[in-house]
Amino acid sequence: MSEETESVATRLWRDRVQVREHERNEALARARVAEEKVALLVAENDALAAEVARLRALLQPDEARAREETEEQMAALKGALLPLLTRSAA
Repeated sequence: MSEETESVATRLWRDRVQVREHERNEALARARVAEEKVALLVAENDALAAEVARLRALLQPDEARAREETEEQMAALKGALLPLLTRSAA
């Protein structure tokens, strides 16, 4: 090969390397932007999940308290029904 041919091949190879480096740098920049967006979306999702949990806690009564109220209502109903049942049995 002549010196000129090697020089052309070298320039082409160098240009190709530069293009690849440029493409890599652009891909890395896009990846960083995507990572930032994912981080923002994860933070927003966490905040929304916390808000949903807070609203559910407001809407749904405490399970133990609800069970206690139900048991009290059942005891009151039983107390009201027992005298009626004993009168009708007599």
